[in-house]
Amino acid sequence: MENIQNTKKGVFSMYYPMMLNIEGKNVAFIGGGRVAYQKLKGLENTKANITIISPSIIPEIEEWMKRHRAKWIQKEFEPSDIEQAHIIFAATSHAEVNREVKLHKKEHQLLLLSDNPKESDFLTPAVVRRGKLALAISTNGASPALAKKIKRDLEQQFAENFGDYVQFLEEARKMVINKIDDAEKKKGILVRLLDPIFCELTINGNIEKRDQLFMKLFAELR
Repeated sequence: MENIQNTKKGVFSMYYPMMLNIEGKNVAFIGGGRVAYQKLKGLENTKANITIISPSIIPEIEEWMKRHRAKWIQKEFEPSDIEQAHIIFAATSHAEVNREVKLHKKEHQLLLLSDNPKESDFLTPAVVRRGKLALAISTNGASPALAKKIKRDLEQQFAENFGDYVQFLEEARKMVINKIDDAEKKKGILVRLLDPIFCELTINGNIEKRDQLFMKLFAELR
């Protein structure tokens, strides 16, 4: 405990958070078990070119592949399997295989070692998705359990259909930008759209009333 209390702030390396567009990028998964499956789920709707290298895959991955863009090559790992990959997930239960993947990956490739986050190029945060809203939680590897707890808390805070409210904000913003020239008026309307009433009406399914309220606001401030 003394060592923990005496740890100096700022002496550890922080990860840089970003939203990465991987559409059309080659993503290689080495492994076909539960660890690989958990990481695969995070790639839904990314439109990446996903290849799974593994002698076998669990049923959950088979089902996942029926709904998403991915291919499975049934074989043991070889260095040539990752030559064209932009991102690599070494997600096997065999440490020696994961080490071999790291040994053969190129400097420009991003690698995640499921059994050794400290030697990985990136980490995957816990994520709550509500439509186009993505909330990512990370403790930089300090406590994955805490990240999962915060994720559960956020899932309770943001309803399943909260994405509908985000979609409404996007459509309303486009209308405001296209039809109002005055910068201050634009800002005023966009700020007013964050009034909780618009979210409440959307979540409760009162779409007609919400749209009427928006059009009234738009007419008043235009």
